[in-house]
Amino acid sequence: RVGIEITAVVDTRNINPVANIPGASIVMGGSVVDTKGSRCLKSILLSNGQQIKTDCLAVSGGWNPNVHLTCHQRGRPQWSDDIAAFVPGGNLPVGMRVAGAANGKLTLGAALTDGWHAAIDSIADGRRAPNPQDMPIGEDEKFDIVPFWRVKESRPRAWLDMQNDVTVKDVALAAQEGYRSVEHMKRYTTLGMATDQGKTANVNALAIQAELLGKSIADVCTTIFRPPYTPIAIAAFAGRARGRHFRPTRVPPSHEWASENGAVFAEAGLWLRAQYFQQNNETQSRQSVDREVTQTRSSVGICDVTTLGKIDIQGRDVIEFANRVYCNDFSNLLVGKVRYGLMLREDGFVMDDGTLARLSENQFVMTTTTLNAVSVFRHLEFCRQCLWPELDVHFTSVTEQWSQYAIAGPKSRQLLQKLVDPEHDISNASFSYMACKDISICGGTPARLFRISFSGELAFEIAVPARYGDALFRELMSSGQALGVVAYGTEALNVMRIEKGHVTGSEINGQTTAGDLGLGALVSKKKDCVGCVLSEREEMKRADRMVLMGFQPINAEDTINSGAHFISRGRPPTMENDEGWMSSTAYSPTLGHYIGLGFIARGRERIGETVQAFDALNDNTTEVKIVSPHFVDPKGQCLRA
Repeated sequence: RVGIEITAVVDTRNINPVANIPGASIVMGGSVVDTKGSRCLKSILLSNGQQIKTDCLAVSGGWNPNVHLTCHQRGRPQWSDDIAAFVPGGNLPVGMRVAGAANGKLTLGAALTDGWHAAIDSIADGRRAPNPQDMPIGEDEKFDIVPFWRVKESRPRAWLDMQNDVTVKDVALAAQEGYRSVEHMKRYTTLGMATDQGKTANVNALAIQAELLGKSIADVCTTIFRPPYTPIAIAAFAGRARGRHFRPTRVPPSHEWASENGAVFAEAGLWLRAQYFQQNNETQSRQSVDREVTQTRSSVGICDVTTLGKIDIQGRDVIEFANRVYCNDFSNLLVGKVRYGLMLREDGFVMDDGTLARLSENQFVMTTTTLNAVSVFRHLEFCRQCLWPELDVHFTSVTEQWSQYAIAGPKSRQLLQKLVDPEHDISNASFSYMACKDISICGGTPARLFRISFSGELAFEIAVPARYGDALFRELMSSGQALGVVAYGTEALNVMRIEKGHVTGSEINGQTTAGDLGLGALVSKKKDCVGCVLSEREEMKRADRMVLMGFQPINAEDTINSGAHFISRGRPPTMENDEGWMSSTAYSPTLGHYIGLGFIARGRERIGETVQAFDALNDNTTEVKIVSPHFVDPKGQCLRA
């Protein structure tokens, strides 16, 4: 129609001619076996020996349904002999229907009929009555396809994948070498790995492989098509990774509620966590934090702790594995109980701490600190795969699958009893300190409940599937109004953990041992574990090591800062006189003055002694007294209430 001269039509089918082009020779049952030309095409040679001069050779293989979108959703295509192509299989993703040409109905009438039925079915699934309409009628074009996968009379190097230079010979070699699975053949030959992702070559190659193996194409099947359907330039992916988009920001399930209620956020690794919740009459952060601490200790507070690493561990040998990765003993951990665990590096220094909860005989949930969630999971996998592959232990990171909230304070049980379904008894007698179990809340919603505390108060942690996270937080805040509930952030959490003497990353900094932290008794002498041998080195057991202690200013009006160094009274602040450092400080509204945790040489022998806290950065020196690191409820009576 645009003036191009058609020299010939070569049709591989042995049927009556279907083309009628004036001036063009029609060759039925023929094929192109060779071409001539260097920088451009000069002529082609047919299987019947005929040579035709031409400067262009166009090839058509008929129509194939586009099955990629269904495959992207893990659907498996099926072979259709009727159209000699793959069509979407019966295992489609929930809610997906395919109709018309995409479903292998390539003629007009069949496509209209298929689309009409799919529409009626979709409306019915939506529980709506379809509006009666006559089915559209269309004529089916003449359709007659005969598969023709390769020209056997051609030279041995017959090309399949033009981009990756894959030939019929390569596919035959893959089969000869034992790469008979389509996925193995693909990787052995690099077939379909270029930008077209197999659109032009895969079906031909699969047919040839089936022929070589003496199988049908349906038996050989096809590789999985992956997104994207259309190639995307790498620059398009890299272009967005700038500024705050360089790393993804993760938000916990309460983030939307926190944003609505005056939260000031801080980064914790990739997470964005609420530091504190500022109310209208509060002009300084400490006012907000003091209110949250005081209200939690007098009534009940809620904190989002979803960011803690959560690892689901299952298998017959989990207890044995836990004994090897934790320094303390887990051999007598009962179903329905939680135990604190301390993890050492191979060099004997503390790596992380967390809990291990035994929900059933062979299912456990391990928690880690927020910042060490990835490194601990990587460490566990190394131990499982490389050190003890014989153990029956399997891990899945479920940090994002569960929303988890700490509910702390003397009225925390009262608040929970409003939500926990009545068949679950959470009284102190039935659900004691360090207990755990699967429960249901709010009329059947599945949940997990743990009786653990990081604040030093009577406290619980409740976990629900992530999709219920926002709803649960709002329900907790609503149900707790009559009890004086308060949402508290990471700053109040930090104040309360310092008051109680709990350690975090400021103390577990890669330079401290279990003995330094006052946890030396946890290192069991009855078993082996990662790091236990090197933790016994002479240098690690020195009597004058810097150990964790509590500090409070002699003058209650004084401020103390993290990073200050301890110098004995009367000595100048020099490196030779340095006896330790302050790792964490906070103003305690419970005690009415600043307190701190820090490491000082021979600290346990020096309780009651006054030393100088020298802060060169702020040009400040404060006298502080060495005390127990447990400032609030040192006997743990609140925990067990």
